[in-house]
Amino acid sequence: MHCSRFALVGFWVGIMTSCLPAPARGGEDEAFRLGGLLFGDVYTIPSHHTTAGDGASGAVLRRGYLTANFTLGETWYGRARIELNQDGEFESYGFEADFKDLYLARKFSGYEFIIGLSPTLTFDLIESVWGARYLMRTPMDLQGVASRDVGVSFKGPFSTGSRWHYRAMLSTGIEFGAEAGDGRKLMTAVTWKPSESLYVDFYLDYERLAGPTDRTTLQVFAGRKTDTRRWGIQYSYQDREDDPRLELASAFLVQSLRESLSLVGRIDRILEPSPKGDNIAYIPFDPTARATMLLAGLEYRFSPIFRVTPNVIHTTYGRNAAGVRPEDDLHLRLTFFLDLE
Repeated sequence: MHCSRFALVGFWVGIMTSCLPAPARGGEDEAFRLGGLLFGDVYTIPSHHTTAGDGASGAVLRRGYLTANFTLGETWYGRARIELNQDGEFESYGFEADFKDLYLARKFSGYEFIIGLSPTLTFDLIESVWGARYLMRTPMDLQGVASRDVGVSFKGPFSTGSRWHYRAMLSTGIEFGAEAGDGRKLMTAVTWKPSESLYVDFYLDYERLAGPTDRTTLQVFAGRKTDTRRWGIQYSYQDREDDPRLELASAFLVQSLRESLSLVGRIDRILEPSPKGDNIAYIPFDPTARATMLLAGLEYRFSPIFRVTPNVIHTTYGRNAAGVRPEDDLHLRLTFFLDLE
């Protein structure tokens, strides 16, 4: 992580804290709150399409986050988050640190405005319903579509009390932070909420890149989130002009079995060979064949801040252009998650 980035976050935090009233002592009205997340795995891989993955085993801290959240009065708030990011190689554990979030936001009359490095609209709603990123990133995020970008976004209902909501984001293409996008990008989404727990979302974006490689994404998602059950289904299609396109369908279910135990299941169908393929951290896909990935786990919550989840990831492949079916991928993991936010 460059010193200039440390200086920038220090400056940003300094400006924010200088504007804050004295921090509240406890409760949910704190003006400044510092926290973090940690998650990782003990794993073994009995079968894999790569030589490096086949038979690999070990223990890895996949991610660590340090997060500062701020509130400024009743309408302004912000976040600065630094990510400690493991490079994703099997049995090799190098780390880098970079920004994950760095934004300022305002809420007013049911609307929200955000400026800075913040979550993109491609996955923000899906991520909030899925709620298990420590196990696996959402499908488009996993396949290399940026989960963060530098720009401005605006979201809210079409009218007061409306069941229809919109989100819009314009990104600058500035290379900053851990997962910023590649080019300037316009993102739009419309969500229908027939109830407080049910969502139907339609998403479209356009990203301008050098040469004949511009990207256009269409995505449809439906999901529901209650205290005991979360489910979602999605279809995503990304045209990349001269580059290989990305197309997938996915479904997940998180079902509470009792207060401290939940069943987690997900299936991703990669309808075209994964464009990012073997460059995906932790869970690479063979880049030559279509794939079906299954995730199953039992999440046990020891406390509100700590959970452990034994889980299995099994990926099967179709035949590639050469008529060869790549070897299945089988990951056996014991995943822990520490939430101090």
